[in-house]
Amino acid sequence: MQAVVFQVGSERFAIDTTSITEVVPCIPARPVPSAPHALRGVIEYRGAVFPVLDLCRLFERGDCPVRLSNRILVCDLGDEVERWGEAEVDRPLLGILAENVTRVTTLDPEAPGSHPGPVTEGFQGLGRILRDGDGLVQLVEVRQRVPADVLAAVVRDAEHTA
Repeated sequence: MQAVVFQVGSERFAIDTTSITEVVPCIPARPVPSAPHALRGVIEYRGAVFPVLDLCRLFERGDCPVRLSNRILVCDLGDEVERWGEAEVDRPLLGILAENVTRVTTLDPEAPGSHPGPVTEGFQGLGRILRDGDGLVQLVEVRQRVPADVLAAVVRDAEHTA
């Protein structure tokens, strides 16, 4: 599988490229009053307005530090809409602000020595832990990791723009 590798603090993570429609530069997000803490704000990119989730905030590591290597991973959440509600929604997008996005690499989730990852109550979406040439990397399952309140905001926003 092809995956985008990034960091949250000193830990390395990866997201399967099939979850990502585009990787864009880190542009300033417009804050949204009373939004969930992990939601950095909204951005407009290529004519679409969508929310941006800060992974550092989500992982309780404070705000994502400012780095030239930060990127926004644009994820299309349309495949999962039916499970969130009955309304038909036009392909809701979610930006994932990731720190130190360094490369796209090939990872084998079934490689010998990989681990399914620890089970932690109340914190879903972290998948297998693998080893690559730079050490350990843990897969992030975007559709499972995004908090329900953020998902609700994404679906609601998409309904209003459809």
